[in-house]
Amino acid sequence: MVKKRVKIPVKTAQQDPEPDVREEEVREADEQQEGHVEQPEAGESQETAEPESETTPVDTEALKKEVEQLREELEKARAEAAEYKDRWLRAVAEMENMRKRLEKRFTDEAEREKRRFLRAILPLVDNLEMVIKHSETNPEVLREGVKMIYQDLLRTLQTEGLEPIPSVGQKFDPFLHEAVEVVETKEHPEETVVDEVQRGYRYKGELLRPARVRVAKKDGK
Repeated sequence: MVKKRVKIPVKTAQQDPEPDVREEEVREADEQQEGHVEQPEAGESQETAEPESETTPVDTEALKKEVEQLREELEKARAEAAEYKDRWLRAVAEMENMRKRLEKRFTDEAEREKRRFLRAILPLVDNLEMVIKHSETNPEVLREGVKMIYQDLLRTLQTEGLEPIPSVGQKFDPFLHEAVEVVETKEHPEETVVDEVQRGYRYKGELLRPARVRVAKKDGK
C-alpha cells in the first residue's frame, strides 16, 4: 500500500497576522491607570457608558423672597430683644431706687422715734438734776425725789408699750417667771410666787424679760 503525502498549509505572520492579545490588554490597563478613565465595555457605546447629568433649574426669585423674609424676621427679633433689654434695665433701676427710698424712709422713721423718746426722757433728767441740787441741804428730798422720778419713768415707759409683769402672790408661770429659789413655807400655797428678785416686763403684749422670783414649796415637816 502506497502512502500519500498531504501538505498542510502553514500560515506565517505575513500571510495572516494575529494581534498580540496580551500586549493589547496591558496597553489598555496602563492607559486606564494613567487617565483614570473607565472604558466602556465591548459592544456598549460611549453614550450608554456615561450617565447623562440632569440639572434642575433654580428659582432665583423665590430664593430672593425667602432671604428677604428671613432678613425682616431677623430685624424684628433684634428690635424686640432691644426693647426687652431696655425694659429690664428700667425695671432694675426702678427696683434699686425703691430700695434706696425704703432704706431712707426706715432710717428717717427710726431717727424720729429716737428723737421723740429722748424728748420724753428729758423731763426725768431735769427732775434728777433738781433732786441732786436740793438734796445737798435736805437729804430727805433725795429719797422723795428718786421715788418721784421712778414713778415718772415707769409711766413714760408704759406709754411706749412697756408693761410690768405682776409676780408676787401670783401662781408661778414658767412662760413669765424664772424661778431662782424654792422656799419652804406654810404661809403660801405651793407654786406661788412669794418674792420678786427682779421685775419682768412685756412690750406690746410680748415677753421682753421674765421676772426672776422665789417660789413657795410645802414644808416637809
